[in-house]
Amino acid sequence: MSPQLKFRASLLRCARLMSDEINTILLPHQLNYSLWQVLYVIQLKQGCTSIDIAEYLNVSKPSIAKRIHALMRLEVLEQVDTEDKRQKKLILSAKGVEVFQICSEKMDVFEQQLLLPLDQNSKTCTLDTLHTLMEHLQELKTGTQS
Repeated sequence: MSPQLKFRASLLRCARLMSDEINTILLPHQLNYSLWQVLYVIQLKQGCTSIDIAEYLNVSKPSIAKRIHALMRLEVLEQVDTEDKRQKKLILSAKGVEVFQICSEKMDVFEQQLLLPLDQNSKTCTLDTLHTLMEHLQELKTGTQS
């Protein structure tokens, strides 16, 4: 097996293992990683549209619509009017803010435990590598590579 395949397989396996653990953390709150990503983007942007979420997460708009519908049923989102009457801005409800805070704290603990075997230099190097790969993937996607 070539080194590229080992890298890809390792990276994807690591992502899957992390996703599974995050799903376990979120399950008591009736959430999963897919739903969490939407909450995260809304919190990060302090409110946004479904189109903003789809673009940020690089997923289809129908996929985001399904997630938003599920989150609305859980009463963790609210819709507010925008200047453009065709779009609704999504924000976290009071319940959503509470759930987000609880889950964030649990995931922070998981992340700290995950990183325990790494020294600070390894953490920095790993994060730098991941950011470089993400930037390069984005350039490849948009055709703006240098």
